[in-house]
Amino acid sequence: MISQGLFVYLTMGQAEPLKTHYTYEEYLELEQTEGIRYEYYQGEIFAMAGSTKRHNRISRNTLFLFEQSLNDNCEAFIGDVKVEINQHKHYVYPDVVVTCDANDVANDQEVYVKHPSLVVEVLSKSTQGYDKNEKQKAYMRLPSLEYYMLIEQNTCEIELYSRQKDLWSYALYNDPNQVIALPKLNLSLKVSDVYKRVKFD
Repeated sequence: MISQGLFVYLTMGQAEPLKTHYTYEEYLELEQTEGIRYEYYQGEIFAMAGSTKRHNRISRNTLFLFEQSLNDNCEAFIGDVKVEINQHKHYVYPDVVVTCDANDVANDQEVYVKHPSLVVEVLSKSTQGYDKNEKQKAYMRLPSLEYYMLIEQNTCEIELYSRQKDLWSYALYNDPNQVIALPKLNLSLKVSDVYKRVKFD
């Protein structure tokens, strides 16, 4: 489960009050010094839980499918690249993100994507409520976002939200033979390919 990071600092043998809020600069420094991924929301930080091999496999399969078909103007990133929801105030980590923004693609020293076209979250028991509610609403406020994809890891089920002007359409894919079309990115992927090497109980 995602848990809030709280740290105790010792000074002259006594514990100072627990630190609960961080500046954006402190947040970046914390990630660099500890090597831990944190999501950031208005000064609060939330440690990212580890994932299963199945979760990782699905993310990797999806990234590979995107990389095979994306044009040179777009790029897909996995895991360690965050999305900026609100500058210096809100940052989250998707499982896979695709951007076609020239600055996002060109600046490979940056730690975040500002203008995602597609975001993918592989659901787990501890995070699916968050991914389907607060996180989804935050993503959908981004003007650049065209698609939001939710992939179940314990059953064959993929949910896709597609932007239609000011509205979002919804589609459910639960047949391995179905093909998911993402025309705005000139992409399509077969459900069975997303779940390659995944064996459900």
